[in-house]
Amino acid sequence: MTRIRYKRRNYFIKKNFQGKLILGYFLFVMIGCLIFTVILAFLSVDSLTVVYQENDLQIGQTPFMFVKQLLTANWIFIIAGSAVVVVGAMLITHRIAGPLFRLERAVDNMSRGQLNDIIYLRKKDEGKELAAKLNHFNNELSRDLRHMERQSHNIEDLLVQYSSLNPENTSFEDYDSLFNSIARQNKVVLEIIEKYQLIE
Repeated sequence: MTRIRYKRRNYFIKKNFQGKLILGYFLFVMIGCLIFTVILAFLSVDSLTVVYQENDLQIGQTPFMFVKQLLTANWIFIIAGSAVVVVGAMLITHRIAGPLFRLERAVDNMSRGQLNDIIYLRKKDEGKELAAKLNHFNNELSRDLRHMERQSHNIEDLLVQYSSLNPENTSFEDYDSLFNSIARQNKVVLEIIEKYQLIE
């Protein structure tokens, strides 16, 4: 069987899913930073701060001076940090969204009866255990179906033999032997089917 590897260069594989996760990561980091800023401002609300900047002496309440100086001095870092958070979230979500997309496609193929679709994931992708279980299920089901196919061909051959018998020249033992052979083949098929719990 030819081994097919799916190379994914598109970092937005499931746009809605990845968009929600990236926004969630971004908001989590930003709200966390905002909460810590508010806590620090609340703890220093009863104090004054003196700032000396470009020959200008400024006096004000610490929370307001803190926020003003924070934004003035670190706005480039804040924008760069936001971009890093978004890019990092995109890379992290790619390790989740890529395998999710691949697993969904494999399940779609399974529902269409294509059990020969082997799921290959990259080294750092999430979901390797689920992919291995789906591959194992496909292998087991394919093996059982091949076994049932062989039994079905055997039953078909026995029925051809049965139909070609001449009643005048055939003994009861010959009929009984064919009947027992068909019953044995059918029993094997039923044993395979009984391994599975089917939806009523």
